[in-house]
Amino acid sequence: MGHSTRRGRKVQKMTNKEFIETIGRAAVAEYERFKILPSLTIAQAILESNWGKSLLSKKAFNFFGMKAGTGWKGATYNSKTQEQTKAGQAFIVNAAFRAYPNVQAGIRGYYVFLQYPRYANLKGVTDYKQACRLIKADGWATDVRYTEKLISLIEKYGLDKYDEEVLEVVEKCKIIINGKEHTVERILKDGTNYIKIRDVAEAIGYDVTSKGNVAVLTKK
Repeated sequence: MGHSTRRGRKVQKMTNKEFIETIGRAAVAEYERFKILPSLTIAQAILESNWGKSLLSKKAFNFFGMKAGTGWKGATYNSKTQEQTKAGQAFIVNAAFRAYPNVQAGIRGYYVFLQYPRYANLKGVTDYKQACRLIKADGWATDVRYTEKLISLIEKYGLDKYDEEVLEVVEKCKIIINGKEHTVERILKDGTNYIKIRDVAEAIGYDVTSKGNVAVLTKK
């Protein structure tokens, strides 16, 4: 089919690092709209597509193993797939999977698929371990070790660094002003540290009010 990514590299020819970055950038971009943790998305893409090397991902740009289902009106790709019983016994079935025209459509299709009500509990989850448990419980895969495998991938490749780009991490920290130590709240977002104006103002003896969108500091 010859479709390629923005970088002009076919997914199946990417290094693992390039694959992570391609899925990761898309996952970060989609977070604002769908609120699905990027680390979960990347780990699923790795596991389900074998780093973009599975036939399903190469022929149909389906990196997440989404089956067509009765409500799907788009193109399909038929393939054998391995399922498991609740006891963990593997068996092979033939199934129709959703097919997409290119990488971007395949990734967006994942987020569209997650709009089914059974996956609603994933939206806004900020703990990747919880997200991995939920998507298994919601019925995404029959693999009894699915959650364990996802968490292992996230931790092995540090995929939660993409979560840090979209989540606000608030923690207490120390700052020194005029030689005096003060405790303030630090917000980490997009790799940048932010400190609340009110905390700094309090430390230096100022009151904070606002005039429109402008903060006004007045000596106490």
